Amino acid sequence: MKRILTLGIVLALMAALVIPGAVIANGSPTTDVTGNIVEATITITAPSAIAFGDFVFGDNIEQSATNGTVVVTANSRNVTAVPWQVAAKDNTNGGFMKNGATPLTNKLQISKDGSAYAVADTGISYTGNGDGPLPFWAKQNIAGAETVGAYTITITFTGGVTV
Repeated sequence: MKRILTLGIVLALMAALVIPGAVIANGSPTTDVTGNIVEATITITAPSAIAFGDFVFGDNIEQSATNGTVVVTANSRNVTAVPWQVAAKDNTNGGFMKNGATPLTNKLQISKDGSAYAVADTGISYTGNGDGPLPFWAKQNIAGAETVGAYTITITFTGGVTV
C-alpha cells in the first residue's frame, strides 16, 4: 500500500512539472499603465487702453488697439490645433460711456476688424486656433448736447478653449 501511495505522489509531481502552470501558480502578476489628458487653457491679454481725447460734438471718433493676444497652453494637445473663443463686451454700463451716472447719448460701438461694429453691451466674439492676436476697435458718436465731463467704459474680455 505504501508503494502505491508513493508511486501516486511521484506521478502527481511529474504531471505538475509536465503540464505548465496547471498546478504551480504564483498569483496573478499585473502591470499598471496610466496616462493623463490635461485640459488646455488660454491666457488672454486685453488690448491696451483706448484714449479718444477731447470729443467734438457731432463727431464719430474711432480708435484701435491691436496688441491684445491669446496664448494657448495646450498640455496634452498640439498647440496649433486647440480652438478657442473670446468674447469682448461691456458688462456694467449698458453699452454707454459714462461720466459718473451720466451716459453719453449713443452707445459705444466695438469691433474686432474695424469694419463690422456691434454695440458694446452686445459685444463681439473672436475665434481661433493656437496663439493669436486680439485686435480691437472702438467708435463713439458724439451728439450735439452732451454733458461736459470725462467719460469711461470698461470692456471685459473672457474666453476659453472649445475642446
